[in-house]
Amino acid sequence: MKADIINKFIVKREDIGISIGKSIGRKQFKHNINRMIEAVDKNYGINFEKLESESMLWLESIPEEYQKELVGIAQGADLSIKQIAQWYYSSMSIDGGCTSFITKIDNSWWVGRNNDYLLPKAWGHINIIEVEGKIPVMLFGLEGDIFSGTGFNKEKLWLHYNWLPVWDLSEKSKNTLTPFIFIRKALENCSSVEDVKQLLKSTVRDGGMNLFVIDGKNNQSAVFECSSKNYKERKIECSYLAGANHYAAAEVPADFNFNFDNSIKRQNRVEKLLLEQKDSISTRNMIDILADSKVEQNNNLSGTVYSNIACPAENLIYFAYDGYPAASRSKWQKIEWDW
Repeated sequence: MKADIINKFIVKREDIGISIGKSIGRKQFKHNINRMIEAVDKNYGINFEKLESESMLWLESIPEEYQKELVGIAQGADLSIKQIAQWYYSSMSIDGGCTSFITKIDNSWWVGRNNDYLLPKAWGHINIIEVEGKIPVMLFGLEGDIFSGTGFNKEKLWLHYNWLPVWDLSEKSKNTLTPFIFIRKALENCSSVEDVKQLLKSTVRDGGMNLFVIDGKNNQSAVFECSSKNYKERKIECSYLAGANHYAAAEVPADFNFNFDNSIKRQNRVEKLLLEQKDSISTRNMIDILADSKVEQNNNLSGTVYSNIACPAENLIYFAYDGYPAASRSKWQKIEWDW
């Protein structure tokens, strides 16, 4: 992969945001923010009074270390912190998509992942962030983003989540993490599946996660279905497992009404394709599974905006982002990086 989409920041915590903001600049960053807010409004409709009143409350509730980074971004890009807060908060109530799987090849776990969201062709950015005293992390996402739903760290720990609806939301406090912030925090502080479990136990989230974890150091893998306050680990009973945007192991309250039909269809399709290829699975097969017309999503303005295939044990990551839908229309590229 060409290095021009990989941005590397090795600085003190308070200087990360400033470096990111300066590297992008006011004009481009403002364009990025306006584009996201317009896309959310066009797809879902935004209550701008609520966005105005609640975005700063959200920012003030996130861990202080990340508040400092966001303030730094605003400073570096010569924007108001309110603009940065609205950028993140505008998309937090969107019903997400995403389809994922893990599969074992020659005793190593591989992961495949379609990230379904807004803004096709805008997600081709990789930020490598190293904070003093923390594990260096690699994040896939938007330009200037310090959080992500997909990432990898120097300890060979891969993490990503598919959105899940929840029924146990509570009032947000300093101990409550937005899922994309959870991913960043976990990658900076965790080096094993057990570390991730402990972080799940010690935090409350303000959204649900179908959380995929692979530790490439010892080839351990896990999939956790996470509501706001609880989590349930799915049993991996064979050489593969698929997940989308519904609960397969955790018990859903009887009075919780949500239409999971599309999610169930996608997961069933991936499981069928994995079963057919289980004795001869390859990188090409995995790409074909993610690019299957019944798996990737395309709703014109939203759908599969980027895709990943990775083998953490081998430090192999493939990325597709420059076509739409990404899995079938992009040029898949192998990422080359150094920490």
